[in-house]
Amino acid sequence: MRKIVAAGLVLTFLLSGCITVFEPVDTPTPPPTPIFTSTVYVPTSEPTQTEIPFAPACGSDPLTEACSTPTVGALSRSCIKKVPYILLGIPPGSTFETLDPGLTCKDEKVRGGVQQYSCSGQQLYSYRVKVCNPGCAAALTADELKCPPGDGFSESGACCWPLPSQDDGCVTYKVDVGGCP
Repeated sequence: MRKIVAAGLVLTFLLSGCITVFEPVDTPTPPPTPIFTSTVYVPTSEPTQTEIPFAPACGSDPLTEACSTPTVGALSRSCIKKVPYILLGIPPGSTFETLDPGLTCKDEKVRGGVQQYSCSGQQLYSYRVKVCNPGCAAALTADELKCPPGDGFSESGACCWPLPSQDDGCVTYKVDVGGCP
């Protein structure tokens, strides 16, 4: 029995040297690599247009009839108490503006189909008035949903045309008041 115990102890001693104690060892690991997955988007509705469709460009000038330069003319001249007066005639519906502060004008209403203005100022001076046809602005409407910026929409032609400048359809008229004897 002693031999068995001795053999058991020797065997235990030998085997205990072969058994290692498990200790965690820091092993470097490579950084994680991203995994690319493709995402499929399913639209829930029809895609919207990014380009706004505009009306077509006009083939001919839609302002030809509506935007004519108004005619201005001197109808008569007179002197009242040594103050010179001039009577100007313009088309009815036209706008009238004095450009010089020394000229005073009064609306005399429409007579004989002509809009009349009586004006007075310093003797032997020339003044300026601006007369415009409002049809130039009314013929086209600035609608950014129908026409690109800078163009106006013509209802009659259903097309786009460049907007007139502020002086389109306007005339600057030189008024010579004259003198009194």
